[in-house]
Amino acid sequence: MKPTSQALRAGLVLAALVSLSLPSFAADPAKPQDTAAPAPEAPLHEIGASAADTSPTATPTPTARDRDYRRDDDDDGRNRVAVGDATIVARNEVVPGNAVSVFGPLTVDGTVNGNAVSILGSNTINGTVHGNAVVVLGTLRIGPNAHIEGNAVAGVGVVIREPGAIVDGNVVQQGGSGLDLRDDSGARTWFSHGFRLGRPVAFGPHLHVFWIFNACLVVFYVLLALIFPAGVTKCGDTLARRPGLTILTGVLSIIALPVLFVLLLVTIVGIPVAIIVLPLAAISALIFGKTAIYAFIGRSTVCRGMHPAVTVLVGAAIVMALYFIPFLGGALWFLVAFLGFACALTTLFTLRQPAPPAALPPVAPVPPVVPVAPVVMAAAVPAEGATISPVPLAVPGEVPSAPLPATPAMPVLPPPLSAISEAALPRAGFWIRIIALMIDCLLVGMVTRMHDWFPIILAVYGAVLWKLRGATIGDIIFGLKVVRADGGQTEWVTVIVRALACFFSIVVCGLGFIWIAFDREKQGWHDKIAGTLVVRLPKGASLV
Repeated sequence: MKPTSQALRAGLVLAALVSLSLPSFAADPAKPQDTAAPAPEAPLHEIGASAADTSPTATPTPTARDRDYRRDDDDDGRNRVAVGDATIVARNEVVPGNAVSVFGPLTVDGTVNGNAVSILGSNTINGTVHGNAVVVLGTLRIGPNAHIEGNAVAGVGVVIREPGAIVDGNVVQQGGSGLDLRDDSGARTWFSHGFRLGRPVAFGPHLHVFWIFNACLVVFYVLLALIFPAGVTKCGDTLARRPGLTILTGVLSIIALPVLFVLLLVTIVGIPVAIIVLPLAAISALIFGKTAIYAFIGRSTVCRGMHPAVTVLVGAAIVMALYFIPFLGGALWFLVAFLGFACALTTLFTLRQPAPPAALPPVAPVPPVVPVAPVVMAAAVPAEGATISPVPLAVPGEVPSAPLPATPAMPVLPPPLSAISEAALPRAGFWIRIIALMIDCLLVGMVTRMHDWFPIILAVYGAVLWKLRGATIGDIIFGLKVVRADGGQTEWVTVIVRALACFFSIVVCGLGFIWIAFDREKQGWHDKIAGTLVVRLPKGASLV
């Protein structure tokens, strides 16, 4: 074993000597190593002068291997990316990776080792790009000092190439005249003041075309209400009376439309229907449905009993004002579009099936009337000069009796409170119900310490107390009770459906609860789905 270990040790020493000697051979492989007469060392200032072969301001050109490595390395901040803002590569500036701008202009006057890409913005190249110069939905301008080693591509845009520009690859231009999002463009202003804040509308410079377009849409909605007032009103009533069916129809329609589009394309014969008829039908349903939503909001707030055209104008103004709220405005825009589309389809499918009328309170029972035996009066033939008074005749089979004295009319007493239908009691308003709900959430949250199962526990808590007592603790404090709209007995199915529907009322930005403030019956979406009402009990009534 000793010879073997000695040989291994000698091999390791030899490998170390070889590795140490490799840098000297790599520095000058053509020059033989002369250990006897080493070359004199040059002064440090001469080494610095000989190493600088170019001017001090010149930028060394990286090799293709270096460019590929830098292009793939995103962890060291080698790429320059801007969203909603301008990306500028100044003169004598080098970007080791890619230069990307989304919803903003890209200007390259220096050097980009990777690609120069602009999405929904302009792309101006007047420097060196070692990769490709790409613009999507914009304009690609190639200046006279530009040098693009790759391709110059404009997807749904245009390429403007000035004389003197060098493009080593191909110049590709596909479709359209381009959408230029420069700093002074209206689209860029809308993105900065609207889209980036999560709202569909905004105020700012260069937005006059945007507001003219919206004003034309509102005028078109008003014209629809003038031409089809009954249809607009009926479409809005569909959402109020059948919210569950309306939302289900909208969800299923959104799922079914792509499937129907593909099936029509597969049949070959249905290609014109898929490309022309189906999109036009969807857009028409969306526009008519939004008109109905605006009319419904208008007449539910300040324009009760007015013409649908007036309610459309007022509703559109209210919704437009809400659109300015950051993030909530964007969510409301999608919600109005979805509900409008769903309302139009639901009204179309249920055109021959009128919605059930609102439940009327049952009439209080009338006290029974005790029948009285009829008294038959007969007149005897009077003699001359004699006066005969009428005498009651006996009814066959009964013993004659003296005539009954007149019975005074008995006052009709009101039925007891338990006989009155609870569905006819006054409805509970929005604020008192919200405060009661906050009390319930506070109590359940204190018990569960806001555990992850808090929503499920709150739903179970509500369903159990609605079935056993008709009210939660918050409802008992304010004298509220959950009853069925038809006056029937509250069942387990009713309270479970109502508890689950409460999640839906919360998910859509709480609109299902806000609906209570505008509904005539003070019903939220969960009340309409479960067929329940929240009433205020008279003073003195106990729920405990």
